[in-house]
Amino acid sequence: MKRVFRRKLLSTFIFSLIASILLIIHGVFFDLDLSQIKRLTIEGFAFTFVLTFIGLVILEKVFSLEEHEEIIKIKNRLGKLERKRKH
Repeated sequence: MKRVFRRKLLSTFIFSLIASILLIIHGVFFDLDLSQIKRLTIEGFAFTFVLTFIGLVILEKVFSLEEHEEIIKIKNRLGKLERKRKH
């Protein structure tokens, strides 16, 4: 279980790096907002990265809540079946 969590966290980290760069490029070039150029600094990139990473982690948690609840229900049902089988 820890290995899956680490892999998901690493994937989210890498995606956040790439997404941060793309978000800055989008803000500068596609919106033609030249005030966004200041985000190309290290501090601007770090700020964009942190916000992107936190946002993705929150989204992952929100979309997996229902899945976790379903797994708990299945484990409870399995536990009941195993206890019945032992008797």
